[in-house]
Amino acid sequence: MVTKSKNDWALFWSLVAIFIALLSIGYCFSHIMELVSEGVERASRIIAYFTRLVKGSI
Repeated sequence: MVTKSKNDWALFWSLVAIFIALLSIGYCFSHIMELVSEGVERASRIIAYFTRLVKGSI
């Protein structure tokens, strides 16, 4: 049995919201990748420092 939605515009507005979300991700993608790469670099420096600290070379 097929039920009809009370709102005929639901599909349209859902597609608009998905399109806006994709545009936002596309617009911010380079900044997001920059933050991720800086985070990975910073984390590896912290791990190296902690390793030297545990070994007693600091």
